[in-house]
Amino acid sequence: MRAASLALFLALIVAASSFAFISAASQHQVVIAVDLSHGQATEGLDTIVASCGGCFWVAVLLDEAQMANITPEILDLFDEIRFGGLTPENLGDVDVLLIGQATSLLQNSEVEAIQGWASTGMKAIWVAGDSDYPAQGSEIAQQVVNQVLEALNSSIRIDYVSIEDEESNAERSYRVVGIVDPEGVFSFLKEGLPQGGKVLFHGPGGLYVIAADGTPINPIKEAEMKPDNVYVIVRTTENSKSVQHQDLSTGGLPAVLYDPLNDEYNTGPFPLMMAEMQDNILIFASSETMYGGYEPMTAPEYYGVALDGPEFVGKVISTMVGFTQGTFIVVEKVITETETVTETKTKTETIVETTTETETVTETVTTTQVETTTVTETNTALIAAAIIIVLAAIAAAVFLMRR
Repeated sequence: MRAASLALFLALIVAASSFAFISAASQHQVVIAVDLSHGQATEGLDTIVASCGGCFWVAVLLDEAQMANITPEILDLFDEIRFGGLTPENLGDVDVLLIGQATSLLQNSEVEAIQGWASTGMKAIWVAGDSDYPAQGSEIAQQVVNQVLEALNSSIRIDYVSIEDEESNAERSYRVVGIVDPEGVFSFLKEGLPQGGKVLFHGPGGLYVIAADGTPINPIKEAEMKPDNVYVIVRTTENSKSVQHQDLSTGGLPAVLYDPLNDEYNTGPFPLMMAEMQDNILIFASSETMYGGYEPMTAPEYYGVALDGPEFVGKVISTMVGFTQGTFIVVEKVITETETVTETKTKTETIVETTTETETVTETVTTTQVETTTVTETNTALIAAAIIIVLAAIAAAVFLMRR
């Protein structure tokens, strides 16, 4: 009997241990890679890395020589340094990828590596651009954003213009203070921001969306044509305008939608940051950068304007981490409402004399609304269940052995 009890005890322990192991494995350490291999500057990275202290942070560089341009304090922020750019090997275990404002184009092999990486499971990416202001000398940052978004079959693009805001800015119209005004399931990104949702977009470009028919649209002004899985996160005010700085005769790229000479599309509001949810990847695209650049959106203050930069960027990164771990999901709940409409119709018939009959018709009209909610899940319950199983196993074994 004691041998049987011992065997039962061991079996229960093994089952409980396996359950606990599976639960722990589902909560693996999140790997976040920051691309520094395309000439990105590093300002703001201290704030970004601090936003997820429990994550494993990787810096992706082009080669060891590039380390000479990065301070030891920045390098020390990272748990690992990888060389060679955005290769399949460097992206293999990455959950979240950040590509800040680039100064060199991606190689075709890197674009393919991002495509392959995105297809392997629940991933999240944030790619950031710039304006076409001459200080950059080109529109490479915008081209990189479009390289990535096209590779991911995203509906979002960035135009080859600059956006200025006469109303919401830090003393100059090109120092745009973006209005955090997220749609739908992303509305929580504004909650708790101490300044009410103000983030610096220093010299931004303008995002647009490709509609189902292939038409480029401003998703704020033409919301009815915007794909359902695309959301505006940050915007300008109505007192904003598009400007083109690069000379087309010397290689500047023409505006796709926000042509400054087109009065229908050259005024705001414009989207500055957007999100797109696909089956296996969450995409954030911004028209200015979260790290590097002239002044990144992590700035807590700029020219006397108090900002929500650190808090907002931290919320976005937390959302990306949650998506990769299955704790940020979207559930569509269908609510059916039935309305009974009574309609009175008058029918006139002529036989020998004229009579009027009244007929009452009851018609039922059913309307369906789709309510989208954000559901946060946790694996704490799984761990608690594992503990309960272990305790039960011990109690059962003690009871049987006493017999």
